[in-house]
Amino acid sequence: MLAIKDGAVFVADAHVNENRTEFLSFLELINSGKIATTQLFLMGDIFDFLTGYGCYTAKFYAKYIDLIEQIALKIEVFYIEGNHDFRLKKLFKNVKIYEISKQPVSFFITENNEKKSVKIAHGDNFLPFVSKYALLFLRLKWFLKFMNFLDVLLNFKISKSILQALTKKKLDYKIKNFKGFISPKMRHYDANFVIEGHYHQGEIFDIDEKKYLNLPAFACEQSYFVVEYAHNKIKFAQKSLKGH
Repeated sequence: MLAIKDGAVFVADAHVNENRTEFLSFLELINSGKIATTQLFLMGDIFDFLTGYGCYTAKFYAKYIDLIEQIALKIEVFYIEGNHDFRLKKLFKNVKIYEISKQPVSFFITENNEKKSVKIAHGDNFLPFVSKYALLFLRLKWFLKFMNFLDVLLNFKISKSILQALTKKKLDYKIKNFKGFISPKMRHYDANFVIEGHYHQGEIFDIDEKKYLNLPAFACEQSYFVVEYAHNKIKFAQKSLKGH
C-alpha cells in the first residue's frame, strides 16, 4: 500500500466544460507551486465527458491533460476514474490511473504512530445490478471505439451534443440524511478511512468506527481537501480556490 503524505490534495467533480473553467486555474496554481502539495488525488468526474477513445473530447480538454501531465512529472498524481471520465490510460502517461474495476484503492495514513488503512473510490461502485452493468457497458473498449467512429463520421455531433447537454446538469444539491444514505454502503469497505467523490456533499462523519469523507464538488464552490499531519493526528482540511 502507498502512503498518503502530509499536504496531499484531494479534488473531485470539477465537471469541466466550456462554462466551467476554474479547474484550469487550480492546476496552474499547483503547477507553479502556489498551492503546495506532495500528492494530487483526482477523484473522478474531473471532466464532464472524457475517454481515451474519443478524438473530440481529447482535443477539447488537451490543455488540461497536458497540464496534469506536467504536474505528474513533479509530484505523484493519482486519477480515480469516475462515471464521466474513464478509459484514460491512453491520455495520461505519467499519471497513475485507477479504473472502476480497481476501486476501491488501498492507501494508508499514519496517525498516533500507527498505520491506518484508507480506501478510495470515486463513489459509483457497489451499485445495484442494473446500474452497475449499464455503466460497465458504457466503458467497453469496442463500444467506445464504435461510438468514436460514428462521431468522426458525423463531424463530432455526438460528443458536442453530450458536452452541451451536460452544461445544464444541476451539480449543487444536498442529499437528505446523507449519513443514513451512505451507511449501508460502508459494509463493503474494510478500512479506517473511506474517501469518495461522486455525491457532491463535502461532508465528514463517523460510521461504525470508520471515518467517511465525501469530497465537495469543485464545480460548485472550487473546494478541495488537503491532508494535514499535526501532533500525530490527521486532519482533512477543506480549502477553496477562492482563497487564492
